[in-house]
Amino acid sequence: MAATSRRPVFSRFQRIAVVLLVGGLTMGGLAVAGKPSGGGGKAKPAISVSPTSLAFGEVNVGATAALSLAVTSSGTANLTISSVSRTGSAAFAITNDGCAGKTLAPGASCPVGVTFSPSASGSFTGNIAIVSSASNAPTVNVALSGTGKSTITVAVRLGKGGGDSIMRGYNADCTSNTGLFSFLCYGGGDKPQYSFFDGSSSTVLSIEDRYIQLEPLFAADQNAAASGSEMTDPAKNNFLAQATAIVGSTTQPARVFIELGGNDICNRGTVDQLYDDAKWETAVRAGLDKLVAGLPDGSTVLMVSVPRVQDLRAVGIQKQQTASSVNCENFWASYDVCRIATAGGTDLATRLSAIDARQKAYNAKLATLTAEYSLRATSTGVEVVTDYDPTGSATSVGTYSFQPGDINGGDCFHPSIQGQNRLSEVIWNRNPHK
Repeated sequence: MAATSRRPVFSRFQRIAVVLLVGGLTMGGLAVAGKPSGGGGKAKPAISVSPTSLAFGEVNVGATAALSLAVTSSGTANLTISSVSRTGSAAFAITNDGCAGKTLAPGASCPVGVTFSPSASGSFTGNIAIVSSASNAPTVNVALSGTGKSTITVAVRLGKGGGDSIMRGYNADCTSNTGLFSFLCYGGGDKPQYSFFDGSSSTVLSIEDRYIQLEPLFAADQNAAASGSEMTDPAKNNFLAQATAIVGSTTQPARVFIELGGNDICNRGTVDQLYDDAKWETAVRAGLDKLVAGLPDGSTVLMVSVPRVQDLRAVGIQKQQTASSVNCENFWASYDVCRIATAGGTDLATRLSAIDARQKAYNAKLATLTAEYSLRATSTGVEVVTDYDPTGSATSVGTYSFQPGDINGGDCFHPSIQGQNRLSEVIWNRNPHK
């Protein structure tokens, strides 16, 4: 008998298996897809930024350099960029933000332009933060760096100081105020030999000493300075008066250091009498105008920031608690030492808070004004800077927290020899003119 072809017979379960193998299952007339082979997965946004840092190198004071970076959507889903911001030195600025608020398809890019405009010589740092929906890096930080290069290159061998009792070294070597002979020290007042600026004592490494290490012929004086001086009040040998004296005695390029402002706080009877921003700015501008117009080309001016007067009561109390020969509270009350900051009472916290706000505002104004004046250095021939760093990333006189050993044991207020050394160190570290 001839062979006949027969269709294979499959059981019900075999038929189901075949359907599953080919990728689908029929149930009640509905097709249910099986899991696709070959992997896959959810699309994710990702970000890449190039370059990862911006180094501007040396840029002349008053000039501007520009660089840019590219932000790329490197993932498999759209990338949304929520913000692009700068922190750090204000010498850096975002000038072309083509990214913030944008949504980039995979593979697309957008630019961010950054400029560097140094207002003074020295090193500057900053950061660009890019916040996005990226799964690999929700926040990308791009480091910024640059160096301001002074356009003033003449040799400077003269230093001039303007200031108040701090520059005059007031009571710097006094260690007690309760002993029978203590008055012989604190009654002596000015001790310029211990000045942070030009002190002649071997116990102080002054600004002048530091310059002499670089230039043996360097010499400095603080003839314009006087205890009790203010930045503002014309009756208190103010900045304009001292600037006038400095200009009148300077016939060659000079390194000028101005240390004023503490008495603008201490000489006020109440917080309502503290100078506002407008009066402070007017006084600073008057002195700077006199200096930049009258000093020889190649001169520089460093405005020392106002110290933290608001801390000195607490520091003095700490000092008297560890030294039996020192009674700060009694001395402050007996000799009327900066009572707006040293007196006790129920309003103490309110007074110190108001002083804190004014001290910070005065220093912020110094930073703004010195940057403005320094941008004119190429035309005025005089570069102006301050030690104050508004970002707080560098220690300045205006941000330094004095310790008990930094104030003398006579009036418990002015810097001790240790404090004068600390001032010299802090100012020198922030001085770009070396």
